[in-house]
Amino acid sequence: METNTPTANKSSKNAYIAGAAIVAIAIAAGLYIVRQNSFCFDFAYDTQFGDKKDFAKASNEAFMGPGGSLYYIPENPALQKALEKEGFFIDELEKTGGNVYLTSFFGPTTQTAVKAFQERYDLAPTGEVDNNMIDVLRERYGCTAKPEPTPAPEV
Repeated sequence: METNTPTANKSSKNAYIAGAAIVAIAIAAGLYIVRQNSFCFDFAYDTQFGDKKDFAKASNEAFMGPGGSLYYIPENPALQKALEKEGFFIDELEKTGGNVYLTSFFGPTTQTAVKAFQERYDLAPTGEVDNNMIDVLRERYGCTAKPEPTPAPEV
């Protein structure tokens, strides 16, 4: 016997709403987790990670410290995060600056990770982040959508 009472319809409606709410919460939680685990950064060319040859680049800020010249590159934390996502170790002191520096810095474990990254992607393992390495980093971690190729003009 089929019941078509207002109480049965209300129960069915409540079950549907509860199910929809559970699905919505699961989707929201999944999007949050994906967002937390996603990472992108548009690495700039000619930023001189690790080469310390010329401090004149606009993206580098140099100052003289007790151990000589030190410089900060805004992309350094993003580089370290990308290298960690690749599975390479970066010392916590280099990522945070510890009690000595105000922010992250390009240190020995970062340089070792850069060399390993370069070897993995068939680049010259110099330990310096050059434009060839930036190309790989942009391909793997860039945020900017790649432009669609323009069609060839019709003749």
